[in-house]
Order: sequence, then structure tokens, then C-alpha cells
Amino acid sequence: MKTIYLDNWLAKMILFGNYTTIMFFGFILSILKEITAEIERHERTHQKQFFECMEIAAIPSVLLAFHVSAWWLLLIPLFYYILYFAEWFVSFVYHLSTDERIGGGKVNNNAYRASAFEMEAKLNQDNPNYLKERKWGAWFHYYGKI
Repeated sequence: MKTIYLDNWLAKMILFGNYTTIMFFGFILSILKEITAEIERHERTHQKQFFECMEIAAIPSVLLAFHVSAWWLLLIPLFYYILYFAEWFVSFVYHLSTDERIGGGKVNNNAYRASAFEMEAKLNQDNPNYLKERKWGAWFHYYGKI
């Protein structure tokens, strides 16, 4: 199954600023005509994180779907984004009070970079063997590090 879409119309609609590539519900979308190996590894790391989050959310979602409402099944594909946003929000609030001291006032950028998902992807994008040797849930190790 093809998972990388280059020069993609959806990427052109949703990306802003300097962002050129995004992992979106398991697919890698880019506004570029070709991407570097580092960008691909970065986004493939996000792909793995996304599917791990789906695995984490599957059992509670299915149980809640049977006992409460089928709407809980939406938690499965959305769990990665819920965690990502919650982590960004907590980090954003933290950086609002500390950025003058540690980050030069770029609250959003610092909150984005402090994400466990982004730290794992960014710190390992230059390692060509990372995706082969990566352990399940490796992003958990980045929680609590700023």
C-alpha cells in the first residue's frame, strides 16, 4: 500500500509556515516533489507512533463501544492526535511562563519541540537504522524531558 504522497493537494491545503511534510492518519503527505531520507524517517517514526496509539486505544474503545456508544470507536484513529494536542497544550502553558528564561519567547515552537513524539522523531531522523532497531513505544521514554 502506498503511504507517501508527494506534491499532494491535501498537504498544500493543511500545511502552513515552513512545514513541508506531515504524517496524517498513517499517510505521509508532502508539498515537495521529493523528500530526503531524513524527512521520510522522521515521518515514518510518526507513522509508527500513530499505529502504536491506535493499538493502545483499541481495547478500551471497543469495550466502550459495546457498553456505552459506538462513537467511542472514533477514539482509535484519534488517540494519537488527542495525546499530541494534550502534550502540546501542557507544554505551551509551561513555556508561557518560562520562555523568556529558556527559549527566547517562541512559545509555540518550544512547545512543539518539547513533544515526546517530536523529540523521538527529530533525535533519530539521522539514524538510517533507527526504524529497524526501534522498540515499540519508544516515544514513552521522552516524557518528562524538555
